[in-house]
Amino acid sequence: MIYSMIYSTMNKLTERASVVIVVMNIIIIIILVMVGRSEGAPRNQIINLSCINQTEHNPTVFVANFIRTTEELGNKVQSSHFATATTGSAPDATYGLFQCYGDLSTSDCIICYDSAHFVVSRCFPNTGGIVYQDGCFMRFQNYSFYEEYTGTSDTFICGNTTRKSSVFQDSVTQAVSNAVRDALTDGGYFAREEVIRPGTVNESVYVLANCWRTLSANSCRSCLEAASESLSRCLPWSEGRALMAGCFMRYSDTDFFNPVPVRSENRGKMIAVVAAVVSAVVIFVVALLIALYIQRRRWLQQKRTGTYNV
Repeated sequence: MIYSMIYSTMNKLTERASVVIVVMNIIIIIILVMVGRSEGAPRNQIINLSCINQTEHNPTVFVANFIRTTEELGNKVQSSHFATATTGSAPDATYGLFQCYGDLSTSDCIICYDSAHFVVSRCFPNTGGIVYQDGCFMRFQNYSFYEEYTGTSDTFICGNTTRKSSVFQDSVTQAVSNAVRDALTDGGYFAREEVIRPGTVNESVYVLANCWRTLSANSCRSCLEAASESLSRCLPWSEGRALMAGCFMRYSDTDFFNPVPVRSENRGKMIAVVAAVVSAVVIFVVALLIALYIQRRRWLQQKRTGTYNV
């Protein structure tokens, strides 16, 4: 009887924490809109989530390290599109990397971070997780992966809703090539290219390319070249995404770019204050969920062994 009551209570707490997460996402969006965002979009829809198939060594230590790492990432994101953080030592260390793509505003980047943070937390109790969103990338691992530009989880996703003409395909090839070139000359390894072909049939092309800033120029080039080859397999379809360990690339016949961010000092301060409050709540909710998971597992283990102390 006591066991069932405890288990039922834990389930209810977990469900309520999940509701809090959803509500927090809504609150984040509403507050940032009230602050006065640019006419952009965080593009925080999930494209792909992959969890490393390895369970952590010490759940309690690993969780503490994960929370401190993501807290540091969240603090850095308030003023930068890119952040890395490391906490602890092997085998329970947590290395984290987060990066928004170059056309996101500060407020959009914060929204994308909060979404990615929640999503990648699903990988616990595994030792690593990688999430790609259309506006940002996040990864955590128990070793230093910062210089990796290819990996076993590399993949590509094609939007196979519309077949395009040879004119469109040629434009994609040219725009992708230009994006690789321009990303390597940009300090943030970011490029956006477009080929506008007005007419009754949409043959315009929009391409985004971004490497993580932890890479060298040579590694970025290798990553984008591999991404370009992957995208070529999506033709003649109207859209494609390449998800690599060190970079992200996308082409589409739809203009998905955000306008160039307009930066304001006062607006930036307001965003920083909002982000600080939001990040604190986010960290609390994630910590609560993980703590509930650990406590539930301990109770179940004690129940099986008959060592539960009523």
